[in-house]
Amino acid sequence: MASGITKLVVGHPFDTIKIRMQTTSKSDGRFKGPLDCFLKTVSREGPRALYKGATPPLQHLLNKLKQDYKCNTTLEIKSWFFVFWGSYEVFTKELSKLNMTDGTVTFVAGGLSATAFWAGAFPSDVVKNRYMTQPDVSPKKFPTPTSVARFVYKTEGLAGFYRGFLPSFLRAFPTNASAVFILLFAIPKKGRLHEQCLQLLSGSDIHFNRRTRQDIALCTNLPIALIFLPASDIPKYVAEGNVDLGISGQDMIVESEVQDKVTEIMELEFGKCRLCVQVPVKGEYQTIEQLAGKRIVTSFDAFARKVFEPIDQTAGTKTTINYVSGSVEAACALGLADGIIDLVESGETMRAAGLHDIHTLLNTQSVLMSNKNSHHQDLIDKITSRIRGVIAANKYVLCTYNVERVNLPRAVQITPGRQAPTVSSLDSHEGWVAVSAMIEKKRKGEIMDLLTEVGATDIMVVAFTNCRV
Repeated sequence: MASGITKLVVGHPFDTIKIRMQTTSKSDGRFKGPLDCFLKTVSREGPRALYKGATPPLQHLLNKLKQDYKCNTTLEIKSWFFVFWGSYEVFTKELSKLNMTDGTVTFVAGGLSATAFWAGAFPSDVVKNRYMTQPDVSPKKFPTPTSVARFVYKTEGLAGFYRGFLPSFLRAFPTNASAVFILLFAIPKKGRLHEQCLQLLSGSDIHFNRRTRQDIALCTNLPIALIFLPASDIPKYVAEGNVDLGISGQDMIVESEVQDKVTEIMELEFGKCRLCVQVPVKGEYQTIEQLAGKRIVTSFDAFARKVFEPIDQTAGTKTTINYVSGSVEAACALGLADGIIDLVESGETMRAAGLHDIHTLLNTQSVLMSNKNSHHQDLIDKITSRIRGVIAANKYVLCTYNVERVNLPRAVQITPGRQAPTVSSLDSHEGWVAVSAMIEKKRKGEIMDLLTEVGATDIMVVAFTNCRV
């Protein structure tokens, strides 16, 4: 995915030249070589012609990872990815012996692995492109990819399978060498979590430009690509290694059943709510045990089955779990369910639907999570430190005041700080000290009153936007 992002930025012109070279032959006489192809394309069609076909790959980059191609030769190309990653490990191991820096080793190994990949996969790519770009007439000149391969070998020999290899190599080496540096960071694409994540990124000095409706944005000051996904999908992508880092709710991690595949780095102090069993206030069933064998509607069907499995075993029943994607609270009123499992934040929606919660299954909030096998641990640690600083800055303020040394013990009990307060002597006032300590923002009024009572003066509270704790 990262190589796809980089390719669209710097590599697509090379791809255009490569395909034009592959889909012509010596007998056509259109291009003498890659440079001639480049110059003629620009002079005849303008520079924008080099980026023809760049929009669809950008819009469908994530889906492309799972897409199955109908052309068998494309599947052959996919099978060569074992060469890329296998050779990457070998190159990394050998280059590490040459006293290179870690960054240099990663860059060179990524470029060499891409070269090894294309050396093996390029013939299949040539056959695929000629097969797919032939005129849509009947009968077809090439009815099968095999017929394309025979024709290329008969008319041009083995060299014909490597027409356009040079621009492909010039694109692949820097593209893939750079791509291994990029950390993929998944962010909820809409809703309140999205807005709060944007504030968190801004406070963490992670800058990016995102065009309207694009689900990928490259950071301008760090080697990070932000991937905007539904919050419910993020734990799966992180667990499977499609992205390195992500923000989603603990409830989504549980529902995706990937607790053992991701590392919950830290809680983010927003998106707090409870996952509860809810029933009509005047309903027949008022305990979770009474719902055994009844109908449950929820958006958390996998988790709900785990909850009711032991209850059903004890009661000898079979609870029906039905999935709906939204408006779960309406299910009871519509006669679709005897109870629901849904998130409760303030409880207003629940009460408006005539429901009340009878059992809390999970307390949840947004968390920063990472893949356990990410190769970007240093960058993950840096991002984590920045985010932790933003959260601390939102939670705390800096309180400074002067107090007589004899009253210092009582003042320190009021403002112990996160670790300890900073105390320094006042040269202008013998027997007095200046104290600085971080205090909880929500208690600042109460703390200032208590400091006044113990004789503190010149009390000031200062907010800050970021810190390192």
